[in-house]
Amino acid sequence: MPTISEDDLNRLRGSVNELSALNEIAIAINSTMSVQQITKVILNHCLQRVKASQGAVFLIEDSVPSAVTFERAAIDTTSGLPIHLNESLKGWITANKQILLMNRPDSDSRFNGIDFAKHGIRSILAAPLVSRHGLIGVLALFNKEASDGFSEDDQRFLGIVGTQTGKVIEIAQLHERELQLQILEKEMRVARTIQTNYLPQGELRTQKVWVVGMSEPAREVGGDFYDMFEVDDRRIFLSVGDVSGKGIPAALMASGCQAVIRALVRRDHNMSLVQLAQALNVQLLETTQPEQFVTLFLAIYDTATRRLQYINAGHVPPAVFTSAGKHCRLTTGGPLIGVVAETVYESGECQIEPRETLFVCSDGVTENRDADDTEFGEGRLCELLSLGCSRQPDEVKTHLLKTLTDFRHGAPQSDDITFLVLRAL
Repeated sequence: MPTISEDDLNRLRGSVNELSALNEIAIAINSTMSVQQITKVILNHCLQRVKASQGAVFLIEDSVPSAVTFERAAIDTTSGLPIHLNESLKGWITANKQILLMNRPDSDSRFNGIDFAKHGIRSILAAPLVSRHGLIGVLALFNKEASDGFSEDDQRFLGIVGTQTGKVIEIAQLHERELQLQILEKEMRVARTIQTNYLPQGELRTQKVWVVGMSEPAREVGGDFYDMFEVDDRRIFLSVGDVSGKGIPAALMASGCQAVIRALVRRDHNMSLVQLAQALNVQLLETTQPEQFVTLFLAIYDTATRRLQYINAGHVPPAVFTSAGKHCRLTTGGPLIGVVAETVYESGECQIEPRETLFVCSDGVTENRDADDTEFGEGRLCELLSLGCSRQPDEVKTHLLKTLTDFRHGAPQSDDITFLVLRAL
């Protein structure tokens, strides 16, 4: 009967212990764990198996050097390691993609300039965390209890752990990102509902005027806004604005602008449009970043005199269409809101008689693009509105939206589409 040498027996025992440790790690990890929880399990088992006093995981994708470090009997959420060592380890593993073993780090030329003794580091064993898509991090152990430091068995074991658990960590990262995306999508839906509720609901119609408006953001939320409401029994207030930027910041600013404008007009029914524009300009300069601004059209239509007073602050020039299809552009006003302090604005006037139509829009209408990146343009818009000058506001809205959609021919909407149609009756 063949005999087994003591060395072979020790190797066999070591392999069994190694497999047992790997099996314990596999059993302890499940699909519902976070990356941090998985890291804790891995490090705890590695510390116990290798008998090291400290361990850490550094993820390559981290924008800031970070680690979760474990003592044998306690968890310390700070690394306890100098940041430049964290980065040096990540850099070396990234460049070499192999296990690093240093039992006398102070005399190792690969990490010159780091005082290991000062930080109480006597030995280092670090292995790459490898996923299906490559290197994602570093698994490092420090200060082997044995005086001669980490062994070749320790090196082989940590290499296996790094290869096997790297895939698990990657899956957990993807799961966490998916959950974060779901939360973000839910928050964006809520934000869109809030923004939509800020906009006028339905249409505004009296015996002398019919106003319809709409806003369709290119993303979940947008930077456009519009408003229409009765100031008193004869005056109708109108506004259309377009905030610089995209997404949540632009949406917050748009809702804020709309709220400030509405509050100022309703607090003082006699406030002029010039005073309103100047007040909003001051407000934005005080509360927003320098790169944030608003293009804005403000107007008050007097249904008794049929006179429209307006200010165009850097906005796409609105147009008034006669029943014969002719039109004039409304350009009087001043520069963008929120750019220059003490800006002087000027108000303009025009008549809008029965059967005439005012059309105001954001640049998302004229800059609506097809698959070839061709703009819809002001020419097509004016032609469409001139030919449809007999249409009622709701018909203009429906026809224009269909025309813009057909023009894109499947291309994504590139900007918020907002417009307002006033028809004098």
